[in-house]
Amino acid sequence: MCGACGTGRSVPRWEDLLAPPTRPVLAARAASTGRLLDGGSGLRVRSWLSSGYLLSDRVGRTAHAADLDALWRAAQERGARPRNWRPLRGADTTVSVEAPGGWDLAAAAAWFAAAARAEPDTSLEITLPDPGGARTLLVTLASGAVRATAVTDLPNGPPPDATALVSGAGAAQAARHLKEFGTRRPRRSA
Repeated sequence: MCGACGTGRSVPRWEDLLAPPTRPVLAARAASTGRLLDGGSGLRVRSWLSSGYLLSDRVGRTAHAADLDALWRAAQERGARPRNWRPLRGADTTVSVEAPGGWDLAAAAAWFAAAARAEPDTSLEITLPDPGGARTLLVTLASGAVRATAVTDLPNGPPPDATALVSGAGAAQAARHLKEFGTRRPRRSA
């Protein structure tokens, strides 16, 4: 029960299944979205307390978005696209993507939302290991929407710890995008 009226169930958003929506997680998703936005858009993203994101443009107009889907919808309405985006074209295949540094789930979540908005006709399935190692995440992009579930039983067993599997038409191009953006970046030393 969600507790508001006692009649409905509270289901976590897909992005919250990847990582709980704490202030640091929201800040990391906002920063990842900001890195993913095309620089020419003039848009800035920041987290807003524990309740979502603020998207602002060059003249100071802001829009509040409760989740990544709404954030990318608002960015797209302002003409923004993901940086260096190439359409997801190609054969229906399965491609494995290794991330030697591991996966950054905040960056991956921002990428999933961006891909769903930029390619509403795409149909992809991404099997991603949880960096915590306790579960495997299955993310589906279809009809402009993202869905995520945690799975324990995969037909061929879970992928290795640092490997994601991308399946569907355009999987090779999607895998390149995801690897470029969703892997952990080494911290810079001061």
